[in-house]
Amino acid sequence: LDVPAVAAKLEELHQHTQLPVGVGFGIRDGASAAQVAKIADAVVVGSVLVSRVAEFADQPAAIPAQVAGIISELRAAMDAAG
Repeated sequence: LDVPAVAAKLEELHQHTQLPVGVGFGIRDGASAAQVAKIADAVVVGSVLVSRVAEFADQPAAIPAQVAGIISELRAAMDAAG
């Protein structure tokens, strides 16, 4: 994740809109979510959740706990980022 490049693009976008701008590329763990949370209005998570579901496709009963675990990790990291 190239945080300076993302920050520069967000700055450019904010020159054209006052709407909140979310970032959803490159969010794969708590660390990347925290980095984006510091510079974006929103953090969009998708692929990491789909990947986690795919990992446990043969264990459907485990999927809710696995998804909750990654969401908890992301939320804790974003909250800690301030």
